[in-house]
Amino acid sequence: MSNNRSHETTTRPPSRASRAADQGLPLSEPIIDLQQVVKTYESASQPFTALREVSLQIQAGEFVAVVGKSGSGKTTLLNLLAGIDRPTSGVVSVAGSRLHALSESQLAEWRGRTIGLVFQFFQLLPTLTVAENVMLPMEFATIVPAAERQSKALALLSRVGIQDQADKLPATLSGGQQQRAAIARALANDPPLLLADEPTGNLDSATGTSILELFATLNAEGRTIVMVTHERDISGYISQQLTLLDGRVADGAQPEADHIESAEVRL
Repeated sequence: MSNNRSHETTTRPPSRASRAADQGLPLSEPIIDLQQVVKTYESASQPFTALREVSLQIQAGEFVAVVGKSGSGKTTLLNLLAGIDRPTSGVVSVAGSRLHALSESQLAEWRGRTIGLVFQFFQLLPTLTVAENVMLPMEFATIVPAAERQSKALALLSRVGIQDQADKLPATLSGGQQQRAAIARALANDPPLLLADEPTGNLDSATGTSILELFATLNAEGRTIVMVTHERDISGYISQQLTLLDGRVADGAQPEADHIESAEVRL
């Protein structure tokens, strides 16, 4: 996908190529590659197909907005990219791994190292302090040494502008502060890919803009971001927009699918 960003304050630095190399990805290899992906959910009445033969590629360092009406398949797409759900057929490759080939335990380990998730309603644990919420992914993935986790959590909270809230419980924070805490948590293990599902959907417009600016800054530093959103004026922040309509890519950005071997997943 091409880069059309016009946002003046988030010019991409020269380190984009070096960051892609640090992630172990050749510059010519997309960080996300979907080929002929179908996702069908079984129900008591009849099957429902949420995604229909979706093929797309996203390069490392892009900021992609996924838009479409409710029920168009946006959240299903994000769940497949995160390894939370599996395709009915087709191939989902993210950061060099074919997700359907991983066991549940391998998926959990891969997700902890590769994906940072940001949700509309924050999903912070109410009985943990903000800093403890940020440290939680570090404890699950065991990438960051135990002795360094608190200092890293504080550094991340400083990075998103709320270090002074570190010892407070989430309920005492404003919506914008909670979302910044959730973004800090998503960055805990320094994942190459951030997936965000309506991150501004529960915020007022001014706070939502500040969150978009934070995402744009993280992207300008070289991090890949895929964001499901209903925001209308986002062209200044993103590098590409992907529109879903009835489970299909509708914006002309969907390439022809490569040949898929018969051995690929068909559940």
